[in-house]
Amino acid sequence: MNQAHWWSLFLQGDKHAFSEIFLASHDNLFRYGMKLTRDRELVNDCIQNLFLKLWKNRNNLKPVNDITPYLFKSLRHHIIDFLELKRQTLPIDEDIEELLMVEYTAEDFMISRQVEKETQDKIIQLLNHLTPRQRHAIYLRYFEEMEFETIAQILDMRVQSVRNLISRGLLLMRN
Repeated sequence: MNQAHWWSLFLQGDKHAFSEIFLASHDNLFRYGMKLTRDRELVNDCIQNLFLKLWKNRNNLKPVNDITPYLFKSLRHHIIDFLELKRQTLPIDEDIEELLMVEYTAEDFMISRQVEKETQDKIIQLLNHLTPRQRHAIYLRYFEEMEFETIAQILDMRVQSVRNLISRGLLLMRN
């Protein structure tokens, strides 16, 4: 079955469909969450909280064709909400976008054994000098292989703004 069908069944209260959505999306959500914050417990808690809220609010939700951007965006908001709450209880002087840093590690580049270590280190260094939003958008585009429209939904931006953001990031890396 396709995502839209599972979602439709879930909206009708089908627990099996809800379980299928959770199982099919958990690993991708966890990997994405770990790019936003390296706190494994926080990511797992936010995923659990996301699905709990989905189940409780299923009667108010609308049908969607592609649930991946919907879930990614929702998880991002859950993590931001948690970090905002944490910032209110602890003195944190950083911007919330800085707390949501997509960080790159060498393991992200282990796609091909032919890539040399020096090249990996240089690319990682270049990526980590971009703004947090540029890193986030580039991660979604090239590591999660998402379309510009999907990234725009996740980041609450216009499609052209996402294109510009990624383009400027890649241009800075080239220079």
